[in-house]
Amino acid sequence: MGGVINFIKYIIVFFVGIFFGWFNHVIIKNLSEEKPFGKNWFHEKSSTIEFKCLTYSPKSLLLEIVTGVVFVILYSKYSITADFFFFAYLMIILIIMFFIDLKTKTIPNELVVAGLIGGLAVFTYNIFLPLSIYGSKKWWEPLLGLLPGSGVLFLIAILGMIIYKSDEVMGMGDVKIFAPIGIFLGWKMCLLTLVVSIFLGGFSSILLILFRIKKRKDVIPFGPFIAIAVFITILFGNNIWEWYFSWL
Repeated sequence: MGGVINFIKYIIVFFVGIFFGWFNHVIIKNLSEEKPFGKNWFHEKSSTIEFKCLTYSPKSLLLEIVTGVVFVILYSKYSITADFFFFAYLMIILIIMFFIDLKTKTIPNELVVAGLIGGLAVFTYNIFLPLSIYGSKKWWEPLLGLLPGSGVLFLIAILGMIIYKSDEVMGMGDVKIFAPIGIFLGWKMCLLTLVVSIFLGGFSSILLILFRIKKRKDVIPFGPFIAIAVFITILFGNNIWEWYFSWL
């Protein structure tokens, strides 16, 4: 009987994820077409939103399934806890970022703002009930997470502009999105996420160039690698951190 109840719970979580995947589809459509959220956005765009919600494609179906699967995996690790809700919220933002960055090679500021709002909730909650991912009970732990990701990427962006006289080495969207990521994950897991995302991005870029899918001067969006790295860190970050330092 317990197994059946657990199975039903997973099904419910999956369909909740499907719903948010459908909502993500609407947000992606509007943000990628540069239709910012204003006061009367829902009112003025209501007919457009309805049309988009009823228009399905393999990509929109994939988006919904991916979001549902992400919710199920997070639930399997964290159950119905504050960790689950916070990380599900973060992954919703990063899934939206994943698809928009692939399409437009930009990360909208709206996603950064949404992440910071969620980060404020995480920071407030952590003051009273520390989250396990930080590995510390210090109330200021989330604030330290602002430094590793955004700080390092900002330096890379500055160096890129100085050396290559171009702002395409590292987009400022990547720099900014790491600010809320750092708050959610803390400095250790944020640093790990940065390392994993750089590894994934570098390895994938080499493969794309070797197979002539991309040229050396082509811009390859970094956002998707950030999203994947965050998800890996949420699931296995502490284990990876302990495994690595056990070899030192």
